Amino acid sequence: MSLFALIFIIGFLFKRYVARFVQNILAKIGLVLHDKILVITSSYISFWFFLIALYVGILKAPIDTKSAVIDKIFYGVFAFSIVVLIASILSKLFRRAIQEKIGSNILKFSITFIGLVLILNQAGVKLTPILTALGIGSLAVALALQDTLANFFAGINILASKQIARDDYIRLDSGQEGTVVEVNWRTTLIKEIYNTTIVVPNSKISSSIVKSYHFKKSEVTSSITCGVSYRSDLDQVEEIAKLAAKEIIDKYDSASKDYQPIVQFTDFGESSINFILYFRVKTVYARAFIKSEVLKNLYKRFGEAKIEIPFPQRIVTINKN
Repeated sequence: MSLFALIFIIGFLFKRYVARFVQNILAKIGLVLHDKILVITSSYISFWFFLIALYVGILKAPIDTKSAVIDKIFYGVFAFSIVVLIASILSKLFRRAIQEKIGSNILKFSITFIGLVLILNQAGVKLTPILTALGIGSLAVALALQDTLANFFAGINILASKQIARDDYIRLDSGQEGTVVEVNWRTTLIKEIYNTTIVVPNSKISSSIVKSYHFKKSEVTSSITCGVSYRSDLDQVEEIAKLAAKEIIDKYDSASKDYQPIVQFTDFGESSINFILYFRVKTVYARAFIKSEVLKNLYKRFGEAKIEIPFPQRIVTINKN
């Protein structure tokens, strides 16, 4: 009894002082562990010392025991606790990195199951019939849930790659665009500018060409296409167009002030010389507003400078005969 108490007290002191000392050393070298991981590990340290104390106490007890059976039982319990600890830590790290509860639970279950199979196999339990039955059953389940599993693994790939994340503004090759509000185990939810939500299966996202307006940057370029009369001075047109955009950029904080407006003349149209005015905004959400303000100011400045924005005209000849 005294030996049991001694080992238990040593375990308590180890948990209270040695574990904290190790944590402080890791913090000094820049390796900071997650708080939940430390709590989980500390609880298992207490359990292991309790298990050791119980094992030593049973061996020292004056009773007729079968040491081989006791050894296998304690080995199995000790090994299984280590497997559960590893599974818990990895699932917590997975959940912290990817923010997906279903995936972390599946990871924890898979590690625990594999560890249990290895422990039972080491203990001499024949698992071949059980594994055969589980293999056939798993194949049937996989075939039945083929689409669901495809969406699940596609969701894990999306979250792990971090190329598409919550609050990103994206556009799919099918034309839908909006803000990503959630990526779960089966679908991705995209909120459109019209306050409607699109539910897209993860497998579709994974196989689509996606344009992201937030990947490693938030600024986006916007443009206005316009045409002026053939009688216009193109140098004057370029100067006024840049000025019209610069005035709006300086007025609103949502416009990018580090990017200078650019004018590029593109082609000779049927009734106008066409050009594109480029400018940049800080976020995609400000694009429509800033574009509207630049367009109004451009129209105002062209009117003041007597620069004509022609509209298509057609001459129709009627043959009376």
